[in-house]
Amino acid sequence: MSRHEKPREDRYEWERTRGMISAFGEAKTVNQWAADPRCAVKREALRNRLALGWEPAVAITRPKYERPVLEFTHNGHTRTLRGWAEQSGINYHTLYRRITKGSMTFPDALAKGPDGPHFTIPVSAFGETKPLHQWGVDERANCTAQTIGRRIRRGWDPEQAITQEPDSRSTLGTGVPLDAFGRRMGIEDWARLSQIPTGVITQRMDSHGLTLETALQSLGWVPDETDAALPDLMRTPAGELRPGDTIVAVTQDPGTDHLCFTVRRIEIPELAADA
Repeated sequence: MSRHEKPREDRYEWERTRGMISAFGEAKTVNQWAADPRCAVKREALRNRLALGWEPAVAITRPKYERPVLEFTHNGHTRTLRGWAEQSGINYHTLYRRITKGSMTFPDALAKGPDGPHFTIPVSAFGETKPLHQWGVDERANCTAQTIGRRIRRGWDPEQAITQEPDSRSTLGTGVPLDAFGRRMGIEDWARLSQIPTGVITQRMDSHGLTLETALQSLGWVPDETDAALPDLMRTPAGELRPGDTIVAVTQDPGTDHLCFTVRRIEIPELAADA
């Protein structure tokens, strides 16, 4: 039999997708798992993964596209690319294109600065004069270029504007949870709960050096009794995922094959038993 006449050996084992699939201590059909809030892909992708022999919990929860986190160390600080974009005032997508498509080194991509003129204003401090965006990524900087510029416009001494740590930092888009009113969740969740835009909240925090709780109170909002079930951001192993969990990120414990999930979980207080 010639090479062309040899039957193709299918690598998919469709038997794996039939019947009940066990994961997280539960057993469901493929259709039921595809409709489960923990499932990160569509039914067809889930079915293909199972047929290829994926472990069910991983097949259900792993996002379709998992891009590696881009981290860079510069001037003694290690941050994600998004963190460096915030620090320097350079648009994230501009910085990303310079590195991935423009083949620039990370220091060169930072040194080129923002496309607009706002962050290129020269600032003199510590016997040096350089553009504002470069002060934002200087090893002595304890705040973003935007904060430095705002402080200088208010009359701050440049060295103090560069080195003083802000009372609160904006974590918009990073997934970092913030504490307020005895609870802990991301800024986007606070914005949805309070119905106040994220930009308004972070601007109030940055402009006046307020904590999140004080900023929300100054904007006229405090939680009421109907807000008891707030979505928390937490890490949990696969076996402890619950129905209704919204998976934010999936990471692998160093040196092991174990997956850990960052989820938003709504904890609903149990109702007291009737007397």
